[in-house]
Amino acid sequence: MAKLMLPLISVEFKAIACGTLGHLCSIWALMCAAGAIIGFFTQGTGLTGSWRPLAVAAVVMALLRGPLAYGEQLLNHQMAFSTLRDIRTAVFDKMRALAPAKLQERGRGNLVTVITNDIELLEIFYAHTLSPICIAIVTALVNTIVLVCLNPQMGLAAFLCYLVIGLVLPFLSAKSTFRVALAERNAQGALHSQLLESLDGRRELVGLGAAAHTRDLLADSTQDMLDARSDTEFNSGWNNVFTQTATLIAFAVVAALGWFVALSGSVSFPALIVAFVGFISSFAPLVSVARLGTGLQPTLAAARRVFSLMDEQPAVQENAEGLELGAFTGISAQGLTFSHASSPNEAQPVISGISFDIRPGSVVGIQGENGAGKSTLIDLLMRFRERTGGNLTISGQPIEAVRTADLRRMETLVSQDTFIFTDTLAGNIAIAQPDASRDDIAQAAQQAHLTDVIAQLPGGLDHTLTANGSELSEGQKQRLAVARAFLSQAPFIALDEPTSNMDALLEGQIIEALLESQAGKTYLIVSHRPAVLSQVQQLYTLEDGQLTPAN
Repeated sequence: MAKLMLPLISVEFKAIACGTLGHLCSIWALMCAAGAIIGFFTQGTGLTGSWRPLAVAAVVMALLRGPLAYGEQLLNHQMAFSTLRDIRTAVFDKMRALAPAKLQERGRGNLVTVITNDIELLEIFYAHTLSPICIAIVTALVNTIVLVCLNPQMGLAAFLCYLVIGLVLPFLSAKSTFRVALAERNAQGALHSQLLESLDGRRELVGLGAAAHTRDLLADSTQDMLDARSDTEFNSGWNNVFTQTATLIAFAVVAALGWFVALSGSVSFPALIVAFVGFISSFAPLVSVARLGTGLQPTLAAARRVFSLMDEQPAVQENAEGLELGAFTGISAQGLTFSHASSPNEAQPVISGISFDIRPGSVVGIQGENGAGKSTLIDLLMRFRERTGGNLTISGQPIEAVRTADLRRMETLVSQDTFIFTDTLAGNIAIAQPDASRDDIAQAAQQAHLTDVIAQLPGGLDHTLTANGSELSEGQKQRLAVARAFLSQAPFIALDEPTSNMDALLEGQIIEALLESQAGKTYLIVSHRPAVLSQVQQLYTLEDGQLTPAN
């Protein structure tokens, strides 16, 4: 975590300087004020005799405390928010690299918690941890030197108190506090995942009469989260009790020691009072550090979740310097194998040693039962996953050697689950071709038989869709996905169950439109519907990991 702030280390040093000077001004202002008051009433000599300079110094340092405290907070938050900006950018870049295969393994609610709450909690580390620790150390050392100059015994006692409250107590509470904090973060992430899944599947839950059971599950998850939060608060409360108790004991010990030293004649009573005021007023930065164990542990738990995502290895490493592709000349596989295990021998392969050729301009169909590996095969062809055996080439080049940007330009996918972005209908159609003309967008919508949808929406193509297109049916969403394919310039288009939510009439119209608009493009259609597969030129059956010609 500390490495991420290195580009802003100069800002952190300025914050530490402002904070240290601010706390020292606060301590010394009180010491000077105490000396001035004693000197005014006693008109004594020595340390408290010249009360006027002490009073002036107290006022000046008190006035400086405000601007220095403001500077510390300003610089700390400038550094923190700049670092959080960089972390968010890095997390989104990482999520892009992990998508789609690896992100499917993480709950959406957990991801939302990571990129919102967890990253926000890191602000405590960058704005309220690093500089306070440094400020507390420097302030304690400087104040120890001042107290040693007044009396060596009191200086040594103060230093030992600083060590106990600023170092020993946070260390003793760190392990238990981190454990309960991590449990709370995980419980919150699990609750968010369940909430999002319940919202996404609300129609099915209500239709199946499962809403009451889901409500009970959500109540249980909420209670788990509240219990974890209660444990965190309980731990925090006891840590505060121990810190305050230790601080009061330290005050009593140093006061008793000072009284004994004063009675022995080693230090005058006015000097003792000034030293004791300096000691008790120096605990503000120390107490802040002691309480970091409570506030910092949730932050460290959140950091573990953020950096576990950052450390996740993508299913496929993008190739930024790979081969450039010219014209699309087909896709070929020989002995292609894929297994979810790290080694094909550890688990039954999803795809086992299949071979096929997809020629440019052809329409290829793949059929098979649910779970047969049809979508996995598409993932391999799109290089969303890495093959575990065999060879796979596109335009005669090994697919992993091709530059990823070129591969994305060459291929496009129409998934059976269509996501609708918060944008206009036209913007959603043109998601991969943002510079497409209005006429091209309208033509693609017409080819996908979206005319009735355009007529129903208040703004037509300019109507803004929200909440993942909640105004559209699943069949209408699929037609929108097909419109995206019509607008695509990619020569190879994979269609994964493109008509599964359409009736037979509309399905036939969509397939007919696809074939009429093919214009030399290559289609790979994965479907279980005979009417769709009857239009393909080559048909394969995928079963038990084996691909066999069906006609």
